[in-house]
Amino acid sequence: MREICHERHETIRNKNNCINLKTASFTSLRVVTKKYNSLFSIHDTTIYKDEILELCYRKNEEYVYIIEGEGEIYDYNTQKNYKLEPNTIYHVSENDKHRLTAKTNLRGICIFTPACRGDIEHDEDGSY
Repeated sequence: MREICHERHETIRNKNNCINLKTASFTSLRVVTKKYNSLFSIHDTTIYKDEILELCYRKNEEYVYIIEGEGEIYDYNTQKNYKLEPNTIYHVSENDKHRLTAKTNLRGICIFTPACRGDIEHDEDGSY
């Protein structure tokens, strides 16, 4: 068991096995994807300064730990804005429409459950 875990760990850590998605609004290094784990995926994502993303995940929940930058998230259900800064954690449930605004480059570690494939971009309604 130990060797298998070590082997898998080394494979996942190799950036050549990660998916690095770059768009006009953000970059996202998909470090752990459905290929390695069906329960959750981990993405290291940076939304660029002054970008606004309208999002609503139809099949996933998302947990995000902000590690750099400043921004805000608007929750359409509660009609409230919440400040995002380093050491902030937020959770978005399945089908929760939300808007992310990056006041500076905003970097977070995103955990999706269930896991995402990692090679898909958001569609018109901000979902996968």
